[in-house]
Amino acid sequence: MSLSKNEPMSVLLISDGRPGHYNLAEGVVAGASRLRSLEVTRLQVRRPAWLPARVLSMLVNHGLPPERILGWVFGVDAETLGHVDLIVSAGGNTMAANIAAAEITGAANIFYGSLRRYRAEDFALILTSYAAQAEEPNQVMTLKPSRLDPDELVDDQADSHETARTLGLIVGGNSGTVHFGEGDWNRLLEFVQTIGKAGTRWIVANAPRTPEATSNRLAAMAAEEDSPIAQFIDVRSAGAGTLGILLAQVEAVVCTADSSTMLSETVWMRRPVISVSPRGFRLPEDEAAYRDWLAMNGWTRQMPIEALTPETLKAALDEITVLDSNPLDTLAELLEERLPQLFS
Repeated sequence: MSLSKNEPMSVLLISDGRPGHYNLAEGVVAGASRLRSLEVTRLQVRRPAWLPARVLSMLVNHGLPPERILGWVFGVDAETLGHVDLIVSAGGNTMAANIAAAEITGAANIFYGSLRRYRAEDFALILTSYAAQAEEPNQVMTLKPSRLDPDELVDDQADSHETARTLGLIVGGNSGTVHFGEGDWNRLLEFVQTIGKAGTRWIVANAPRTPEATSNRLAAMAAEEDSPIAQFIDVRSAGAGTLGILLAQVEAVVCTADSSTMLSETVWMRRPVISVSPRGFRLPEDEAAYRDWLAMNGWTRQMPIEALTPETLKAALDEITVLDSNPLDTLAELLEERLPQLFS
């Protein structure tokens, strides 16, 4: 059933409480908001520890009634859902709730991420970072979305890397197959000092998985007189959602290679970004293909931390071309094309 564009669209955003996941869902909702007014309700769910993910997917695939999925597994009364036009979620632990809510309400549903053991036909649209997982007609590979609007960034920095005044440094930590040793952190912080002596200043942000010792070193460095770090946005006190503060003040970014989400968000916000990798660095095949896709589009470059010098950084930045359009508009066009019953 098509909706009148004069009516606000009722959206249910299902979250697992993990910022790396619900921020992707928020990005999809932000894209939808470019097309029509929305009324968004947020529902947080958690898969019980006693119920393995593979068993839950089997129950869904074998037809356990959706009311039981919501009530028995997630403690959600199906009658409280009300009228819903669109359901959006990201993260594997939201998939069962997404499918069940769509069956109950008749709403179109979007999922961002990998299907795992679930069926593509249980979703109206699946968005993914991985080309190898975009095989069904309703699966599409995209840049990881963000709710942030690059057109709203305050950008008073020079456009030329020749006169770079402020750079951003986004620091993560060990994740999956990416492991940082003490030597990697020492080399990265030495580079911050080295390039700072040439007059460049840094805005630095850490992440929840950044080692405590590394965060403490950054905090101490930022507190020094004449520090190269003009601002340290410490997630331990600032909380999540501060990347926009950093990106609004910098003209280019150095980002540790552990997170494609941090990397993608910087690309999304139209900032040149260099991904720097530790000695212990390898990626799963799908993730490596996504990073290669970002690089082939000219949006990023990658180099080892030990290869960082002012000269190699400048050379890598000179090879980058930022997005020439607002990715929120690109995402909105995709949603309109794929879900015309809601947006056309």
